[in-house]
Amino acid sequence: MAGNRFLVGTIALLILLLICVLFFERGAALIVGTTKVTLFPIADAYVSSSNPDINYGNKSSLHVSSNSEFEYSYIMFDLSSIPTNANILSAGLSAYLYSTFGSIYGFPADKIGAYYCSDNSWNELGITWNNKPSFSLSPTSTWSFGIIYYLKEYKSWDVTSDVKTALPSGNLTEVLKFHWKTNYGGADFDSRETSNKPKLTVEYTAKPIFKIHFESSQDTGATNNFGFMAFAGGHGFPVPADVEVVEGEYQAQYDHGYMFVRWETTGGVTVSDVNSATTNVTISGEGTLRAVGNVKQLEYSYDGGYLQEDKGEMSGSIDAVRFTPLFSGQLSTARFCLHPASFQFGSTEFIVHVMDENRCDLITPFNQTLIPEGWFDVDLSSHGIGVNEGIDFYVGIEWVTNSSPRLGRETTDPFNRSWHWNGTCWEQETSCDFMIRAIVGTLIDHAIVADGTKFHILTESNSTVSNFHFMKEGKKLMFNLTGPTETNGFCNITIHNQLLGGPFNVTFDGQTLSEIFSFDNGTHTSLYFTYVQGKHGIEIVGTTVIPELPSFLLSFICITMTLAASIFGKKLKVKKNG
Repeated sequence: MAGNRFLVGTIALLILLLICVLFFERGAALIVGTTKVTLFPIADAYVSSSNPDINYGNKSSLHVSSNSEFEYSYIMFDLSSIPTNANILSAGLSAYLYSTFGSIYGFPADKIGAYYCSDNSWNELGITWNNKPSFSLSPTSTWSFGIIYYLKEYKSWDVTSDVKTALPSGNLTEVLKFHWKTNYGGADFDSRETSNKPKLTVEYTAKPIFKIHFESSQDTGATNNFGFMAFAGGHGFPVPADVEVVEGEYQAQYDHGYMFVRWETTGGVTVSDVNSATTNVTISGEGTLRAVGNVKQLEYSYDGGYLQEDKGEMSGSIDAVRFTPLFSGQLSTARFCLHPASFQFGSTEFIVHVMDENRCDLITPFNQTLIPEGWFDVDLSSHGIGVNEGIDFYVGIEWVTNSSPRLGRETTDPFNRSWHWNGTCWEQETSCDFMIRAIVGTLIDHAIVADGTKFHILTESNSTVSNFHFMKEGKKLMFNLTGPTETNGFCNITIHNQLLGGPFNVTFDGQTLSEIFSFDNGTHTSLYFTYVQGKHGIEIVGTTVIPELPSFLLSFICITMTLAASIFGKKLKVKKNG
């Protein structure tokens, strides 16, 4: 019975320790733009009470023991490469444990502490037990053997406070000794005479740190945060996010989410190119970096982009994610994060499901074969799947072969939008997010963006397929369309402006575009054009980002808003950009 109580207590302690580790690891603050250095000892040696006048500075090991005899290890680092005015954010001492002896674990587990020593006058080839400098009575940090521990790997101590204290003096000395000992025994660490020498890793900055808020919004003025922002090469954040950033210049990229339109900034945040999804960002104070996106296309992602685990299911099982559209449109793409290990399990065939809010198939499920690794896109544009604002739909993957492919999963702070079909019933998955995404676009076919007085008709992927140039010809405003065939003939423009309302139908009678618009590359607003090419009766509704309309044009629009001209071709129904 006593043994059972001991076992239960041990398991409970292990679970508690695991929870604490996970909590503190997840609570660690990320500061972008800091400097990290790894320093190696300029001196190290151990001292032994059994041989108080002998120096062990040239040995390949650092002994630590506590029994009838005592052995401590001294390690010194040169801090002169770190500016004396630096803000020390973290510092970790690491030593390579290659052997132990005796009985060095019990309950509670034995601990080795790192103790701060303010006296750096000792010499590696001169220090002994009798002349060793004194050190703090309490450890700065401890490392525990635990019930299970591993040899031949680095063990670490947090010595941040010690580095802050020692920085003005230029040197840091740490002493390794047993802090808690229940039995006879000890440990051996590699000294600086080996390839696995001790090391001190310090993260610091000599510049101020500012809190930056990352967010995204729609160009319609809606405040919905959505998407994923990559910052400073390697740091990724699902928006919104508050991040501490060191003063300086970094690269930012709006990676996915809305179809990117422009950047907006506040406070001490500026960008080099407001119209490029990838731009340089200068941080000089607290502020906001906002990616403004076009609601024509939005990638819905309920995961942070970090593949933390992967799992295959039994044949016939389905993993699915529930999506809630922010606007009505058409489902164009399903995305699945499939682990490279999928190719090690034979078949890479799977079945794609698109389901309604009740998890009933909207289309006939179809087979798909995985070709690339990582995020795998399935084109759904030909299926004509309409989705409505606020009404859920599901995208799922069904297994044809046991365990393959391997679907990516993320376990940090689940969104509780993942569901699993076990062959009998649906179950909600609360421990992880399935890495499945969906891309929804409006029914608009093209976007139009301004470049001086030239306009480019863009596809959803922003590749130029044709361009046209406005010009005056008699009493008509003409354009040349360059593409597979050249055509002329322009008759009407309909303007939609988010700030003014609209649409306003305007006939440009005998006026060139330059007489009506003043193009100022740099200050942009959302403006929608509907134009009709009368010669062939083609209508395209698109989006453009050009400067805010000047005040004289506002009056012009109000006067002429009731005018409409369609003197060429067949009159068509005007579609409005959602």
